[in-house]
Amino acid sequence: MTMIVRSLGLLLLMASFGIAQQQKAPAKGTDMEMAQNVSIEEMTEAISARLTAQWEAWKHQDAASNNVIIADDFHSFWPDGSRHIGKPTAQQMSEQPITGYKLSQLRVVPVGADAALVTYFANVKIPGNDAEFQMAVGEAWVKRNGQWLIRGYSGTLIK
Repeated sequence: MTMIVRSLGLLLLMASFGIAQQQKAPAKGTDMEMAQNVSIEEMTEAISARLTAQWEAWKHQDAASNNVIIADDFHSFWPDGSRHIGKPTAQQMSEQPITGYKLSQLRVVPVGADAALVTYFANVKIPGNDAEFQMAVGEAWVKRNGQWLIRGYSGTLIK
């Protein structure tokens, strides 16, 4: 009897979840094109501009310009495997200098009107080394007070 009651409870839970999902579901196809009346193209353009500004700030070791694009509750995993909480300091930036970069294959996936998952590749040059290092990057972006900010970062070196 207990098994039947549990099964019925689970069935009711699943049914109510399905009904709730149906009520909230956007018209077919629109979720790929729009995120709360903002097109993915518009979201991608806005994030891309701020992403480029952030990389430029890092390249020029400008902590103030870099950190205006970073959320106060920022968390990151750097390519060396270290975990960091909070905005990067000027000291941390100086320990990871870059002389050049090229970003490619930017992809923005909305997870709401004010949040997106962002992935891209970065080819990075560092001082004293002619080689380029390729990284796969994943970031969580949030929109706060009308501005897109990086909330989370994970960069992985590709060998």
